[in-house]
Amino acid sequence: MKKRLWWVIALFLVILGILLAFMLSARPVSSLIFWKKEIVKSSTVVTVERAYICGERERLAEGPVPKALISLDVKGLKKRYPEDAGWSIDAHLPAVLYLTCRTEDFCPRHKLYRHIGLDSGHVAIFEGPLGFNQKLLRRERRLVQSSLTPTVREKLEKAMNFQAQSPAIKAVLRREIEFENDSQLNAALENLDELQE
Repeated sequence: MKKRLWWVIALFLVILGILLAFMLSARPVSSLIFWKKEIVKSSTVVTVERAYICGERERLAEGPVPKALISLDVKGLKKRYPEDAGWSIDAHLPAVLYLTCRTEDFCPRHKLYRHIGLDSGHVAIFEGPLGFNQKLLRRERRLVQSSLTPTVREKLEKAMNFQAQSPAIKAVLRREIEFENDSQLNAALENLDELQE
């Protein structure tokens, strides 16, 4: 019984030695599948998207890989599509490649949105839906924050911290101070004029 166990162990060691010798002598190293760098191939499917500040995505292209990308690895892709230029790469090579360009702009639909908030002690108009206060369009100098009714002032203060609000409050704020176009906004601003103390 012990002799048989030694023969099995010896056979295992011989096979392991042959495999190790093959791995060390194989040239080029990239011919071994598990040592291969994953690269873009002509069969890779590429999807290019634009990611907007509002969270929406737009698919710009999907299909066969452009010839200029064939044979690039992830490092080469990062040089061509740098992160500091807004690109992110999700590579599942050699099958699929996702290239996403982030932009600090709103999608075409949300670009028309406006919401009311507060800035420098005045009622302010911001581009985009609630929760995005980055793009101040203008301050309404005639609508001073301190002259508003407490209820309106409280809603505008909550709008400036929209993400921290409960779902119920968010729904109310969307109904009352988020607008899909300028005409709805202007009508609301006229009502605010009447609500000043």
